[in-house]
Amino acid sequence: MSLQRLRYRPRRPFWQLPQHRLPVLSLYKTLLILSKTFPNDIHRKYLYFAIREKFRSRRYETSVASTIKHLKEAQECRLTLQKALEGDKESFQHIDDLAWGRKGRLKQVLEVLKKKKWKKRQKIHKLVYDTRNVQSRMSDPHRVYRVPLDPRLYKVPRVRFFRKKIWSKKKHKWREGLVKYTVVTQLGYRLQRIRGWRQPTWISMMMNKRIRQHQKRIDRYRELESYLEMVKGEKLMLKTLNPKLGKEMEGFDILILQEMKDSKKFYENMMKREKQAKLDGSV
Repeated sequence: MSLQRLRYRPRRPFWQLPQHRLPVLSLYKTLLILSKTFPNDIHRKYLYFAIREKFRSRRYETSVASTIKHLKEAQECRLTLQKALEGDKESFQHIDDLAWGRKGRLKQVLEVLKKKKWKKRQKIHKLVYDTRNVQSRMSDPHRVYRVPLDPRLYKVPRVRFFRKKIWSKKKHKWREGLVKYTVVTQLGYRLQRIRGWRQPTWISMMMNKRIRQHQKRIDRYRELESYLEMVKGEKLMLKTLNPKLGKEMEGFDILILQEMKDSKKFYENMMKREKQAKLDGSV
């Protein structure tokens, strides 16, 4: 079958045409079998990935002229592999140069890796785990189709491991003059303290902030209570003077009662804890 008769309908993938599918797949299978017969491991690895990548990048080709051109190229590749296996020095040297990065795509990759200044040496460059061109990476982004660079072709950068600094607590020896005692806060919590030992600044500031916030809530609640008593007294006074004026004062205490209701739970819990702390202290 001539190469000119491979395509009779354009714009169709090769697997839908037997006239195209049979020569392409048979040639692909032959090249893969030939690549496995090479004695050197690096040659087998390079040829396998190169053949697979070439056929995958051209699987959607619809042009008759381009298809014939690529098939001729694959047939020439098969002849080169056969010559190298038969002992032809020129063909074997050509494959050896391609596999070791002395020419071809791997040479370009190695030149980029030499010039590239890696800011983070722990991070591997993208060309190390995938040596394909940009078009092949975009068409087949899955990691199954990656073509990794052989570790024998480049030097791995040194990875500097830094141990995480462990911030240990300062251990102070027990000395004379230190007294251990229990402190009960306004909320009823118990803390173990040591008298005669300087407290860290951040603990003092934290306690100071919490005490101020707690005191603000108490002051606000008592202020609302005074406002409510004032509104009730004024309402009663206006009611005694004139019942109509008393009705006008209705609704002024709604906002005060709503805000007091929000903080009532906190205030009641605080009062319970204070009573419990007093009982514990008396006992």
